[in-house]
Amino acid sequence: MSKPYILMALPCYNEAENLPFLLQDFADFNHRYGSLFTVKVLVIDDGSKDNTQEVLKNLKMDSFVSTIVHNPNRGLMGGINTAFDQFYKNMNSENPAVAYALMDGDNSHSPYHLPGMLEKIYQGFDVVIASRYRTGARVCGVSWWRQVLSFGVAFLFRILRNIQGVLDYSCGYRVYSPKIVKKMKESLPGDVVKEKSFACMVELLVKCNLLGAFCTEVPIMLRYDQKLGESKMPFRKTIMGTFKLLLTLWKVRV
Repeated sequence: MSKPYILMALPCYNEAENLPFLLQDFADFNHRYGSLFTVKVLVIDDGSKDNTQEVLKNLKMDSFVSTIVHNPNRGLMGGINTAFDQFYKNMNSENPAVAYALMDGDNSHSPYHLPGMLEKIYQGFDVVIASRYRTGARVCGVSWWRQVLSFGVAFLFRILRNIQGVLDYSCGYRVYSPKIVKKMKESLPGDVVKEKSFACMVELLVKCNLLGAFCTEVPIMLRYDQKLGESKMPFRKTIMGTFKLLLTLWKVRV
């Protein structure tokens, strides 16, 4: 019998500096938790203009890391859609994953939250979010005003589209059950998300909810202080896209 594993997708753009540290964390994690389950990592290189591909080849982690390259760049929306295409393909393979996950590729998230998140999947939840707003969560390296703005936007999301069990609507670190991946791909033929900004993470969560997903959260240790290089999030564009989504959130349908 094959060992259970999570298929983790990492949408990345110009993360050559951060990927070695993050992938080493996954290697260490697999060594530590390998008797229970492992993580297979799919790096979705979104047309990076740095030496991401060279770095990945030099790491020689082919045993658990694979790569898909977008050319040209498709943005986070394209990364999410590719991830769900690959998740659905994996579901129909001879040895499917027990769960599917997304994480930022900038080394701000840790794989060591996965055991607790997978436990929630085994308990029957469909979406498990690593949340900044649960007791025990910590955020390092983010200015206070961005934290206040983020909290304010999250509060508005809860007013406009209250999803039971969810406080953090936009965090990119989530684990999905095979059941909800199947529903998403078969109910939404083609692309599962349409928003071109980072707001696509909210869109994805809302659509999961509309398809009957049971959602929950675990507290996260968010480490922006570990991230090397410039932020890939265009702040003004992201805020405009988020508020646009806020205005239409109440009528999102699947």
